[in-house]
Amino acid sequence: MVFKFEPWLFSGTALFSIVPAIIPFVNFYIYKLIIDLVVASFSGQNIDFQRLYFLIGLRVATFFIQDASFRTQDFLHRLLWTKMPIYFNQMVFGKTSSLDIHYFENPKFRDLLEKVRDAAVWRPQQLVEFSFMWMQSLVQVLIAFGAIAKLNIFLVVLVAAVSIPEFLNQTQQSKLSWGVWGNHSPHRKKFWYLSGLLQNSWTIKELKIFRLAKVFLGEVKHLQEKFYSDMSKLAKQNFGFGLTFNALSTAVFVGVEVFVILEAIAKRITVGDINFYTGVVSNFQNGLGGLFRNMNGIFENSLYVKSLFELLDTEPIIKIAEHPKKIDYRKTPLIEIKNISFTYPDSKDKIFSDFSLTINPGEKIALVGENGVGKTTLIKLLARFYDVDSGEILINGINIKNLDLESWYNALGVLFQDFNKYEYPVKDNIAFGKIFDNVGLGKIKEAAKMAGADSMIKSFDEGYDQMLGKTFEKGKDLSGGQWQKIALARAFLRNAPVLILDEPTASLDAKAESEVFNRVEKLSRDKTVIIISHRFSTVRNADKIYVIEKGKIMESGNHQELMAKNGQYATLFKLQAKGYQ
Repeated sequence: MVFKFEPWLFSGTALFSIVPAIIPFVNFYIYKLIIDLVVASFSGQNIDFQRLYFLIGLRVATFFIQDASFRTQDFLHRLLWTKMPIYFNQMVFGKTSSLDIHYFENPKFRDLLEKVRDAAVWRPQQLVEFSFMWMQSLVQVLIAFGAIAKLNIFLVVLVAAVSIPEFLNQTQQSKLSWGVWGNHSPHRKKFWYLSGLLQNSWTIKELKIFRLAKVFLGEVKHLQEKFYSDMSKLAKQNFGFGLTFNALSTAVFVGVEVFVILEAIAKRITVGDINFYTGVVSNFQNGLGGLFRNMNGIFENSLYVKSLFELLDTEPIIKIAEHPKKIDYRKTPLIEIKNISFTYPDSKDKIFSDFSLTINPGEKIALVGENGVGKTTLIKLLARFYDVDSGEILINGINIKNLDLESWYNALGVLFQDFNKYEYPVKDNIAFGKIFDNVGLGKIKEAAKMAGADSMIKSFDEGYDQMLGKTFEKGKDLSGGQWQKIALARAFLRNAPVLILDEPTASLDAKAESEVFNRVEKLSRDKTVIIISHRFSTVRNADKIYVIEKGKIMESGNHQELMAKNGQYATLFKLQAKGYQ
């Protein structure tokens, strides 16, 4: 993947990872030749100064090349570490944003996201870096192997006999460490949740009043101490094994050094060879240890990166038709919901069973009922966040499963109950409602006036350029009602033929609510409007009101008809009206 992203950067990093593995051996051999020249002069031979100076010059050059290689390697690694997050973040964020709502409401998938959140950027980079270092160690080992094998093949076996068990131990430690990391994913998820509670501006007020900070701090401490306890056991075990292998490794190195000295005394090798083979053995031992450490690093990071690929391999549940049909999103459609049944994934509670509803073009309908009866779920089905279990939803006679979702979403203007509060300037906050149309400030101001937000925005120090929220410099935090006006403006800017308002005035005062719905009535004469609200003053002007209970329509009609029936709607309306008397 990295080679595909940056072929030249990848190749350059690979090359300058290998060069430092070769240079030390060249340096050792040059120094061996220098020592042999000097030793030969002790026995009365004339020293070849021209050759000596040439070798010294070569040795200086190797030092320069080695240093330049390390600096180049460091430079390329920095570029790689800066470049790779661009691609991996795009892949991860692009993938998550393409997945269905179901995944984000699934605890197991949330655990996976926590793992990816921890590892998505730096773990892949570490894996790649360990791969380069492994290549370096491999070249180092192969050169040393050839040199030592020429001296005595038994020495190669001796050094490997110490390094292999250490590698196997490190691999086992990585597995155990991964197990702790994986097992603690739900705990980590809770840790980040608690961190948000303890740091966010919209939670801190209640924490102070209810004295909850100490409780949550205690939970955070418990989670971290549990993680520390499990990891410290592994660290102690690893420390003990490390000391053992270090002692063995030292003994082997000293043994090889003694063997080389004895060989020189026996005149089977030269004095220069003592320095050469000592350096080679040291490099072989370091290279072999590095080879296994880097293999272990690759193995360990691959365990974490596995979560990244698990995410990237996740397939959307909502399948787009092979040849989806587009609708004219400028015209108000006929919406038919026919005999649908629906149960949320991983749930046994049926939300709808044989539910039907027809919304004619330009009709204003309201959905009322207690919490949890399926009103918001119906909106999710209309937006095709989920597919129905049976039955069908038709848009202009086309099954929603066969629709081009982009053209259908262009036909929808939605204000969700849990709308987003974008910490961006006001004009961007509103423009997000029609971001791909490059709308001008005039249209943004017009939408703000429709939502009753224009006068509020003009009172801000920076007007439509005012940064919202407290995260960024000069940001201004808003009340719930003010944020809702901004969200309404975003929905109005879209100017879509179907306007869906889920509790659109929940945070607005009575005056603002009245103003908003007067505007909605005027601006949506040729549009379909679907309103979900617990405020009966909000829904009474709808063409048709549907009272939903346990996933079924219990009553329907306009306000006057439902009041005349004196059923559930009338009872609820009178109860709410009584509160104002």
